[in-house]
Amino acid sequence: MKIEHGELANGMQVVVVPDHRAPVVVHSVWYMVGSIDEETSRTGLSHMLEHMMFKGTDKFPYQSMDKIIQRNGGVQNAFTSRDMTAYHQTVTKEKLPLMMEIEADRMQGLKITDALLTPEKNVVLEERRMRTDSQPQSRFFEALVKAHYPTHPYGNPVIGWKEDIEAYNLPALLDWYKRHYAPNNAMLLVVGDVTLDEVMPLAKQYYGDLPPMDNVPQRAAHVEPLRDAPVWLVKVDKEVQLPVFYRLYRTPTFFQGVAGAKPDVRDVVALSVLAEILGGSDAARLYQSLVVQQGLADAASSDHDMVAAGESSLDVYVVPKAGIAMDKVAAAVDAEVARMADEPVRDDELERAKVSLLAETVYGQDDNDNLLYQVGSWILAGGKAETFDAWEDDLKKVTAADVQRVAKAYLVPNAMTTGVLVGKQQQLGALADKQ
Repeated sequence: MKIEHGELANGMQVVVVPDHRAPVVVHSVWYMVGSIDEETSRTGLSHMLEHMMFKGTDKFPYQSMDKIIQRNGGVQNAFTSRDMTAYHQTVTKEKLPLMMEIEADRMQGLKITDALLTPEKNVVLEERRMRTDSQPQSRFFEALVKAHYPTHPYGNPVIGWKEDIEAYNLPALLDWYKRHYAPNNAMLLVVGDVTLDEVMPLAKQYYGDLPPMDNVPQRAAHVEPLRDAPVWLVKVDKEVQLPVFYRLYRTPTFFQGVAGAKPDVRDVVALSVLAEILGGSDAARLYQSLVVQQGLADAASSDHDMVAAGESSLDVYVVPKAGIAMDKVAAAVDAEVARMADEPVRDDELERAKVSLLAETVYGQDDNDNLLYQVGSWILAGGKAETFDAWEDDLKKVTAADVQRVAKAYLVPNAMTTGVLVGKQQQLGALADKQ
């Protein structure tokens, strides 16, 4: 993949991924601020500011941005994650200057008041209620992540805790905006029917005169300490109709190892191969063992995220069959995890996992929105444009011995957080003593 990159005099990164199959571009601006940067009592501020960024400026007043973009045949959206906040518009190529004009204007010209903030707080509270507070599985998983990261900001929900959302005020939001929204804390990323040579003059025209911050925020190196025992979160909730079993193991990403250790790229890639073999598809071990052979579950899977500014986790997810107690599910998962450490994986499993991971990445890049997310997340987490797909070479080198080695190193009890959610006490079986 060809990724072109440059930088404006004010410090703003410019990244272009040419794709000339259609006269369409996805224009986006990414800010290096997310929930990882938030203080304990101000969780969700980045997400709240994302909402307020659509309220308008002097040049593009309240509710005019969406109308202008729609009239020009485009669509826009935004998202906030643990490590970043991004705003993006999909338009035909000739509308790119207009998108830059709008985005550059609201980078430092946002106009918000209490009259706009108060109702939007209610919108965010309702979003939280619909997605989390009213959903027993979502409530539980939020608590499980906090148990997994008790001191790290990754343990806080991106949307924020309810009490923090209710306490937002205009000075705090404006301070967050002024501290993080500036060209030297941002990246312009354009994917589509353009080249860097075409984008740079426009970037200079619309973004080049924006003043940089004197003091760019330095992201703290948050570290979750090692622990000396596994963590269990077991809950009986009468609202639960579908019991679930979760298992999270602490693992490195390309940019941070467990408990702040220096990451080893070989380990990171091998763990993703392991996750694919263990539970990446219906042909994987968890599904074949728990669903097909033993009849214990209706679903069983695992995955691993390689890209984040902090450490990651290898996650296991199982939905048991009706009438199956959770202690049997836990024992079956333990057995399959132990096999990963005790026995070398087969050659056919290893090759299938590699092909699957590569295919998922490559085919995902056919969609410009997905490609935008992949490239932007990589760079904002700490990567360089020129090394975006270098891990594919490391993937080819992964051996059965590598998979077994990382299983022994990372799939260990002290790195494990297990969550069990059921609707009735008897569904726990022998796990009742873990409550």
